Amino acid sequence: MKIEKLPSGSFRVRKMSKGKIYTLTFDHKPSAKEVTIALAEKMQDDTPKVKGTFEHYALEYIETRNNVLSPSTSYTYRKLVKALSESFKSMNLYDIGQTEVQKEINEYSVNHAPKSVRSLHGFIATVLGIYRPQLVLKTTLPQKIEKETYLPTDEDIKRILDYSEGTEDHVGFQLGVLSLRRSEICALSMDDLNGNELHVHRNKVWDNKWIIKESPKTDAGNRTIYLPDKLVDEINSQGYFFKYSPNKLNEHLQKCQKKLNIPKFRFHDLRHYFASYASTIMPESDAMALGGWKSDHVFKQVYRESMKDKRKVSADKFNEIFLS
Repeated sequence: MKIEKLPSGSFRVRKMSKGKIYTLTFDHKPSAKEVTIALAEKMQDDTPKVKGTFEHYALEYIETRNNVLSPSTSYTYRKLVKALSESFKSMNLYDIGQTEVQKEINEYSVNHAPKSVRSLHGFIATVLGIYRPQLVLKTTLPQKIEKETYLPTDEDIKRILDYSEGTEDHVGFQLGVLSLRRSEICALSMDDLNGNELHVHRNKVWDNKWIIKESPKTDAGNRTIYLPDKLVDEINSQGYFFKYSPNKLNEHLQKCQKKLNIPKFRFHDLRHYFASYASTIMPESDAMALGGWKSDHVFKQVYRESMKDKRKVSADKFNEIFLS
């Protein structure tokens, strides 16, 4: 920050914010705090008094970003708009402050889980951040609830794969163990398979109907994985990967779990299973590339959760040998 002293004896500061240069003048040499406050006031004066309801601007925000938002994200945003109370949706955007946001969040929290509440607040904050950039929210949100989730064991995976062998679910379940997401499995075509190499680069997503999205959510999702000969032969013999919707993979897995009396877990947890084992037999960078994880932070979080039960088994064995 450069402070210039003018011939008149005043002090001038030029500062850029959000792509615009603001000129501030003081009758004394200002401190950094004084410049920050003056800049905020200047920007507030420059903010036009927008007209229209929150709902109008929320939908405008979604519409103007249709080309960059994934269909599933756009669909989720529209659901969040519908989830807002009528009083909040119809409120003039410029009349909304911290009190109104906190009230809306409090009411929504009564019948919704903390994760859902945080998603709604995040969307509200994003819309206000675009059209009301000077409004800083400090909303009190409900505490996150740490869920104890069941993660599949080696025996669970073996039993499920053995039970599903010979059915059209078998290929899908195996691909899940190899780290593929439901949306990726259901978007695969035979053209994606070249020998033992499988090119993963599309997703089947919901946008008022199931559609194929030609590009993955992140660059890391565009990847090639290598399939064992037996699985390649099974895919070629079947002539397709999985011809139903991603939801069906979950449903079919749950039916299998119920039949085998295996504790319920999500299809997505097969990726956690992959993460736990891949990390023990290959470099972390290779495991991330095969699984399509862009961030090592996310990968390590998944890995840590996956290994909890295995660490307990190891500890029990150690205790039995040395402490019993």
